[in-house]
Amino acid sequence: MDALEARLSLAADYLKRESSAAIEELTATAFDVVHTPTAGAGQLDRRGEGFSLPPSGGDPRPAHRSTSQGARDKRFLEELHTLLERERREPLENHALRRIAELTELFEGEEESQIWWHRAALQGDSVALMMLADD
Repeated sequence: MDALEARLSLAADYLKRESSAAIEELTATAFDVVHTPTAGAGQLDRRGEGFSLPPSGGDPRPAHRSTSQGARDKRFLEELHTLLERERREPLENHALRRIAELTELFEGEEESQIWWHRAALQGDSVALMMLADD
């Protein structure tokens, strides 16, 4: 029984470490935080320097969220421009046309994106076909 208890103890320790790591990763993803072994969990501020998690009740710095949203939008706009530039030079595959449709819908609205959804569907993109079937 001692060998069995030792193996069960090792398995329990392993599961505890793995579940803790998974919870930290989930928390980091959900709250846009970083985790360092020395400082623990904390968010990055605009300069990339860490600080502790905000108090319960929400982030007292709403500008942080808008800055994060602005950076995300800028990245998506750059992706859209890159795809449109590629499309001007060469025919794109169906998933690239679908991505243009998604980004166009995000920035210019559903009506403007319809042409890209149709182009992706004509090339056989299953998501585009489903999107058009819902209309």
